[in-house]
Order: sequence, then C-alpha cells, then structure tokens
Amino acid sequence: MTQQHGILVANASQARLFERTSLSEPLLELADWVNPASRMPASDTERAPLGQSLAGRAGLAPRVDLKHLHRRAFAQELATYLREAVLSHRMKSLALVVSTPFMGELLRHLDTSVQKVLCARHVRDLTSLSLTDLDQRLRADFRL
Repeated sequence: MTQQHGILVANASQARLFERTSLSEPLLELADWVNPASRMPASDTERAPLGQSLAGRAGLAPRVDLKHLHRRAFAQELATYLREAVLSHRMKSLALVVSTPFMGELLRHLDTSVQKVLCARHVRDLTSLSLTDLDQRLRADFRL
C-alpha cells in the first residue's frame, strides 16, 4: 500500500493541496481554494462599522479587522478539509509550505489528528509557481 503524502502550499489568498507517493513520482494536485476577500481593497476590509455595546450605546464596541476575519475563516476551511482527509485515511502525512503570517493562523486551527501527521513546516509563499516549477522547488529545497 502506498503512503499518501500531502503537501499544502498556501497563503491567505489561495491554497493548493498536492499529493506525492514518493520523490520519484510527480506531484498530483488534489484540491485548490481561493479566498477572494483577502484581495479586496483595504478600504473595503479594514474596519467594520462600530457596533452596539452591551449597554446599548453605539460606538463603544471594538472595531473588527475584516481582513483578519476572512483570513481566519479561510484557515478554518483548510483545517476542516485536512482533518477530514486525515480521518478518512486519504492522507498519511502532511507538509505545510505556507506564507507568514498565514502559517500561524492555519496552525491555530489544525486539529490534533492533523498535527500528528504533520511532518514538515516551511514558511514560504510558493503559490505563484507553476506546477513544474513548484515540483522542482519542493524536491530541491525541501525534499518533498
């Protein structure tokens, strides 16, 4: 039986999940995600309007950074997918190649079942690379 090794390449805007059974095999793309909210202009996502406080007075509740909320929701979506993949035995090990600060956000949401199969963490943004370039880079730089 072959070991399915997952490789998640992600940043706050997009993510791609690959599988490789061995270093001699090519990368196989399993899934991809796009988080369009992270690409919105800052003026549209910087602050939510002031809310109501518990006392009922407007303007006293703290402002919410919408970009952070979108980034958190995207990390939760990825973490849920990875959890399901691990629990259904579609993935035996996982390597993360994720930009900063999205790496920290993603790690906060990973279930213990996913953390147990996590074999590598690399803080890099390789999302803009083509499949061929990404395959070469993962082999050469990370032996993935």
